[in-house]
Amino acid sequence: MSAPVPVDAIEQLRTARFGRFHLMLVVGVMLSMVFDGYDTLNPSYVIHYTAKPWQLSHSATGLMVASGLIGFLVGALAHGPVADRIGRRPVLLGALFGTGLLSLLTAVAANGFGSFILLRLLTGLFLGVIMPLGTAFVNEFAPARSANRVVAVTIAGYCLGGVLASLVGIYITPHLGWHSLYWIGAAPLVLGLLLLPLLPESVQFQVLRGRHEDVAKTLAKIRPGQDYGGVRFLQPRERASAREMIGTVVGRPFRRTSIALWVCAFMILFCIYGLSGWLPSVMESRGNDFAASFFFLAILQLAGIVGGITVAIVCDRRRGGLAVGLVVLMVVAAVAVLLVGVSTGSAAQLVFTGFAGFGIIGGQSVLDTLSAQTYPAHLRSTGTGMMFGVGRVGGILGPYLIGWLLDWTGGATGVVFVVMVVATSVAAVTGGALVVFRRGIPSTVDSLSATRVPVS
Repeated sequence: MSAPVPVDAIEQLRTARFGRFHLMLVVGVMLSMVFDGYDTLNPSYVIHYTAKPWQLSHSATGLMVASGLIGFLVGALAHGPVADRIGRRPVLLGALFGTGLLSLLTAVAANGFGSFILLRLLTGLFLGVIMPLGTAFVNEFAPARSANRVVAVTIAGYCLGGVLASLVGIYITPHLGWHSLYWIGAAPLVLGLLLLPLLPESVQFQVLRGRHEDVAKTLAKIRPGQDYGGVRFLQPRERASAREMIGTVVGRPFRRTSIALWVCAFMILFCIYGLSGWLPSVMESRGNDFAASFFFLAILQLAGIVGGITVAIVCDRRRGGLAVGLVVLMVVAAVAVLLVGVSTGSAAQLVFTGFAGFGIIGGQSVLDTLSAQTYPAHLRSTGTGMMFGVGRVGGILGPYLIGWLLDWTGGATGVVFVVMVVATSVAAVTGGALVVFRRGIPSTVDSLSATRVPVS
């Protein structure tokens, strides 16, 4: 009697219909990204209250934003091989608990420049995990027919977190002080507890370890009409070492594509954190009041949600390439940033800021999805983590370099927009190269690692 034919678990995930399981996963990861965006962007509001009392230069205030991003860099680079070895679920939950605990410590103990920098650095170690791992998580489970939209909506949580930080910064900190930002930022502790019984483990991870019964239970929730009792699933590939996983990301056929992704991530995060750290101060120096200045940052984030989801919907419906959408967004961003810099009226600046957010932050959403779809499932955490790690270098340099330039030019705010135009233009050109480079990668990258051998 012949053995039963093994089932391809990845194919079962990609051909499923979007249902309750997917909704729960998207909401859970989206909320995680809300707090990621919130905690990442709230130092912009701390600067307003601490720059004078702590006697900070522009460079030092830039470091207040950049310090958390240094931790981000380490967390983003280190988590990928760990998640690919021990599972995505425990790493993501650990990141939520670590972020919440350190935000609580910041609210209680950050009373000076040194303590604030240290705690932001430590918090960044955990924050750096949430976006790349959450993106890889959702991309694995998302049905193929709606993958771009599902991932874009999930990533929109990051922008919503930025909007939440704006609302707290504008309406709560004037009454309760800047520490209130971090009391609220401790909420991931509660979210982590709520997700403990709900968050699934990666199906790919379970298949690699021969956990067929666990895979069957997960797939039964995704496809309630299917019976997976006693089913064996295809083993995608042998387990890889961390060195092998990193070597594959930077080797053929991924090398050129990986480098292009890294350059785009560097430039886009340079712009996002440069603008997030300095846009309110720049607009206030141009004559806007406190609330109006920070409203620019909220518009930047909200428009980014629209940009990312718009491109995702268009690409899903037309089966178009996300890389082309990325190029379009970067061109829009470059033109919009230029117009923000040369315009004078508040209304015009607000409109052009919206278009800048549409392109820059929308571009980040598209890039996240593009990265997750570039690499095979067993490399997804590592590949996206490496891209985010390189991108965080740009995020670190953005606020710090702009602060240094403002010191060097005596506060000439035009330099901010010159730098942003250059960065978005480089991202547009690199995105064009990415369109070409991705043609050398198989359209279904998971096929690179599939073998028709059941796991015993």
